[in-house]
Amino acid sequence: MLKIIILLILLTFSIFAKSFNFTEIRYSDAIEKNIEQKGQITFFSNGIDIYYPETYKNLIYKDNNLVYEVDGEDKELGGIQEQKIIYYLDLLILLHSGDDNVISNIFKISKYEKYMVLLPKDEMKNYIDKIELSRDNGLLKYFKLYLSNNDSITITIDNEIF
Repeated sequence: MLKIIILLILLTFSIFAKSFNFTEIRYSDAIEKNIEQKGQITFFSNGIDIYYPETYKNLIYKDNNLVYEVDGEDKELGGIQEQKIIYYLDLLILLHSGDDNVISNIFKISKYEKYMVLLPKDEMKNYIDKIELSRDNGLLKYFKLYLSNNDSITITIDNEIF
């Protein structure tokens, strides 16, 4: 009986949280340089947790509350900076969810054989030029966010953490 309960608990955790190793490349047009980081990302039913082990930085966004930790200590973010990060994390959660109905309300979707291109509608055009993404069996594997200031953020999911 105990084995069944443990199995059900593990199954519940696996349904509500999925963790992945990822590689992130941020291109800054201002300095014409790529910055690469490796990390771990966990998607929850009500948020996301992004951890960068090399720099001991952690972003936890849960129930519309953002916590930024460096070396285990909470750090304050400025209002505009925090809003931009929350906006980015909301977008990442949406892309991971794969809900094309919601995505099509926000973006014009062009589907190709191995990837999709999302063009923003409305005021989002002021910040985002486009997003390229690919999925494998419904799971987000890659996305590249092209910002209107010519910067970009690329996330490649390397593998799932079990």
